[in-house]
Amino acid sequence: MRIEIVGGGMVGLAFAIALKRSLPDAAVRVLEARVLPSGAPSPLDSRATALNLASRDILASWGIWSQIEVLGAAIKAIHVSSRGRFGSAVIEANDVGEPALGYVVENHHVGSMLLKLAADYGVLLEAPAGVTGVDVSGPNPQILRGTAAPISADLVVIADGADSPLCHQMGVDMARRDVGQRAVAANVRFEGLSLGTAWERFTDHGPIALLPLPDDVAGKQRYNLIWSMHPDESRVLEDANDAEFLQGLQRAVGWRLGRLTDVGRRTAWDLSRIAVREQVRAGVVIVGNAAHTLHPVAGQGFNLSLRDASRLAQTLAASHARSEHPSSLRVLRRYESAVARDQQETTQATDFLATLFRSRGVFLDLPRDAALAGLDLLVPLRKSIARRGTGKGMELVHEVGR
Repeated sequence: MRIEIVGGGMVGLAFAIALKRSLPDAAVRVLEARVLPSGAPSPLDSRATALNLASRDILASWGIWSQIEVLGAAIKAIHVSSRGRFGSAVIEANDVGEPALGYVVENHHVGSMLLKLAADYGVLLEAPAGVTGVDVSGPNPQILRGTAAPISADLVVIADGADSPLCHQMGVDMARRDVGQRAVAANVRFEGLSLGTAWERFTDHGPIALLPLPDDVAGKQRYNLIWSMHPDESRVLEDANDAEFLQGLQRAVGWRLGRLTDVGRRTAWDLSRIAVREQVRAGVVIVGNAAHTLHPVAGQGFNLSLRDASRLAQTLAASHARSEHPSSLRVLRRYESAVARDQQETTQATDFLATLFRSRGVFLDLPRDAALAGLDLLVPLRKSIARRGTGKGMELVHEVGR
């Protein structure tokens, strides 16, 4: 079986590994448009991913978690507050009976580990590799490469990112909703000692997430920042100098973490909710941000993709054991059914969190703020929220055998 994966980011590599583990005799290749980066970025210029406990378990089953864990920072608690409001709450690892609620690891570490593991399993990598389209008119999908000869495959996995060019080329219908916000990402440092706490700060302009990173300077805490706000406000901050940016962020997050001292390179993007209306066709699967984008406030995108990769691998392995062709539409629709509930619940929870603290007027805001203030006392509810965030409530083995 020939499996071609278009997109060599973390999601594409994760799907390659999951599929090669379940179908060891398959020929799996990753086609990446860009030259893969080498080396490590500056500690203030790196980007990071929050890995929840379900992702930890998947990576542990792949044999690489122990190497990844030592490079990241454990989230021992999540402090949730609303700027200018009286409500706040703390969710702790004890709420789920674990040493941590999740882990924050810089993307270059995760990517290099996945790249090495993929090579160890015999996954081929071609980068740069220009892919201009996918032709599904024949019995097997064909990967189009401009003037070069097309590549025939049994299964094509499209993992080329949000607003996927290949999905547009194939005429895949997309549901698109403009969030009306723009996200700014950067690494920052505060004075003080790291507490292993992630901070979710909600403002009338949008949510702020601060995720702990391993400290790199003595006496200073390093955090990965995702700050969502109206596009006009975002562009002002994008153009501001470092001192002006830090002043604006200090006003937004307050002084619980101490004084902000440093900020690294900033990146920004418009937030849109995009979901394809069909994730599978005969011989084709659309995955990752190409299939569904999430608001970054909860950091669930890569975690959801890891679970999707495990479910696709399980579905194809089960079909192979029954002598079914793994890329038939009937088989791939089983995968689509298997991931539907998890994707829907994760998307709804993320959207709810992103909009929960927008000002709606005093009669709606006061009960909400009181509920947040009382969350520390509502232990069953707090534990339920904590368990959902770990991703462990969605069993990986369900419906794949039907």
